[in-house]
Amino acid sequence: MMTGFRNILWVLPVALLLSWPIWGGAITRLLAPRGDLAAKLAAPPQTTTTGAGFSMEGILFSQLKNGVRDWQIQAKRLYAGKDQDIMQLETVEAQVFKNDQRRFVITGQEGEYNNKKKNLILRNRVNVQAEKGFLVQSDSISYDDQTHRITTKMPVRISDKDIDIRGNGMDYDMRNDSYDIRGRVKVDIR
Repeated sequence: MMTGFRNILWVLPVALLLSWPIWGGAITRLLAPRGDLAAKLAAPPQTTTTGAGFSMEGILFSQLKNGVRDWQIQAKRLYAGKDQDIMQLETVEAQVFKNDQRRFVITGQEGEYNNKKKNLILRNRVNVQAEKGFLVQSDSISYDDQTHRITTKMPVRISDKDIDIRGNGMDYDMRNDSYDIRGRVKVDIR
């Protein structure tokens, strides 16, 4: 017969191991992860873009004319869809230059750049900050590099420290430095 404290110490782990079929299932169910955590950890969700030819993160590209910077676009993500000439952009900042001096900074949450037509369309909380201090806000704005125009057909707000203008569309000609605000225009002078 076994006696003594030393002999009891090795009997306890053996007894637990031999009785595992009785109480082990309940402990396993209690400690199992809930909500299909094992599947989520095994294969994290992948965001895919249907038909995307490529995708890049944190991009910056510029266009030079005669060795002088004309514009540049920075985006958190760029990817191509079915049409390889149209690049889809996320979290975009575009800068437009004239004689290598920054004229405008255009920001938006999403957009697209058409490489053939040389135009940029931004959507979702678009802001255009002009060099002279004007701030243009709209839900969608287009910049055409060939005509040097910033346009929108959406409601637009143009503000500065002394004036607030609202309309239903805008056409800004960079060459002539002229605004054409459409629709029912409301002007508040402070």
